[in-house]
Amino acid sequence: MTANNDKTLLIVLPYGIGWKSIINEKNLEILTNSGLKIILLCEPNMIESNNPNVEIKTLKKIPRSKSEIAIGLLRNYVFADTSKPHSETLKIKISELDDSHPFLSLIRKSAGRLFAKSNAVKNILEWFDSTLFNNSEYEDLFNEHRPDFVFVTYPFSFYTYPILRYAHKSKLPILGYVPSWDNLTSKWEVPIKLNKLLVWNNIMKNEATNFLDYSDDCVLITGVPQFDIHSNSSLLVDRKKFLQNLNGQENKKILLYATGTAQLSDSEPFIVKMIYDMIQNNEFDYPCQLLLRVHPRRSLSDFKDLFDKPDVIIQTPGKESKEFKDSGYVWKSDFTDYSILSNTLHHADVMINVASTITIESCLFDTPVVNIGFDANLKPDFNRSVKRHFQYSHYIDIVKSNGVKIANSETELNKLINRYLNDPTLDSDGRNLIVDNQCSFRDGKSSDRLLRYIIDFTKEYSV
Repeated sequence: MTANNDKTLLIVLPYGIGWKSIINEKNLEILTNSGLKIILLCEPNMIESNNPNVEIKTLKKIPRSKSEIAIGLLRNYVFADTSKPHSETLKIKISELDDSHPFLSLIRKSAGRLFAKSNAVKNILEWFDSTLFNNSEYEDLFNEHRPDFVFVTYPFSFYTYPILRYAHKSKLPILGYVPSWDNLTSKWEVPIKLNKLLVWNNIMKNEATNFLDYSDDCVLITGVPQFDIHSNSSLLVDRKKFLQNLNGQENKKILLYATGTAQLSDSEPFIVKMIYDMIQNNEFDYPCQLLLRVHPRRSLSDFKDLFDKPDVIIQTPGKESKEFKDSGYVWKSDFTDYSILSNTLHHADVMINVASTITIESCLFDTPVVNIGFDANLKPDFNRSVKRHFQYSHYIDIVKSNGVKIANSETELNKLINRYLNDPTLDSDGRNLIVDNQCSFRDGKSSDRLLRYIIDFTKEYSV
């Protein structure tokens, strides 16, 4: 292995989510101390650095053209080799595409199926992708800074495709971090195959090898850098102080409802109101208060009916900001906000959500979790129903763990919440299993592992 002194690493960060735990001033210093020069390509105002070996450039969010979308559909849908392993999530998405695009579905089931295994068709589609969509917007950046390696924090973003294509054409080694547990089973294949991937856990590693044909030695397990903060017990305050900070009531149990995005479900405002009514009607075995925490990409206006209601605490994941609105983010978080989340999960008596990543975070604190498996009084199509989430590949492991319970009706929701209020130790073994399977490590050093793998990658590919 050669040293990487005077080598340049291009870091591509298309979204602000989780960036403070992956790319921050401290981590940039660790990277530059290893001998690297850093070019950081990100959203405006996302990060500042006084490091002389770090230069920050603005990521150009180039929308895909209609022809690029068409080639993507041909590659990932029409001529997809269905004899290869596919995740349950993509099978559901393919079925939805069949229903919504009958003409394309007919082509897929006839010519598509016939030529799906043809190397000639595959090569033609790859040629179209690399030739037609070889965006030149980043040519000046590559020519000026001449990066030796590329690290992409979210390779499934369409905004990274032009950079990946240019890096591939320039024969630059590419390392990718998969920042969420559902990415490998819910996203279409990236047009460019990366040299190595960094993932959370062994489940994701198997998905990368089974679904995307990565070799075992090209997929490395880091744990979850975003969750490192939850390992810092010094950030936790006692329950009395926590509730005082929120203007909550110490003598009442905390029912935490963590919303998803508006796209997750149409029924969440109705479900939250349902829980509030149960509290007001004294339907639980203990006096309760509702702590409503909105998703970073969710507006509070969806829950305005609960503003200023008794026994309701509204919590936002930071301060309202328009800085990252292009990525759909309503709220901007800082370190204090992440600390508040740790305390919220630690002190909640029951955590309720549809099927979100916050389920795993709650299990880190051994907090009981109830998932919402019904659509209130709505009757949406399956592709809008909350029920679809429990058939997605990434969530099947959660369901099988027996660490969470799924409420399939209003009656079940009431019963399960009461069950956990009376005995919060129930299903603790299952929650522990979820953490083992999804997080891999509990040492708070996943970010350190990620940085070490980045540095090792640059040394391995130095010439």
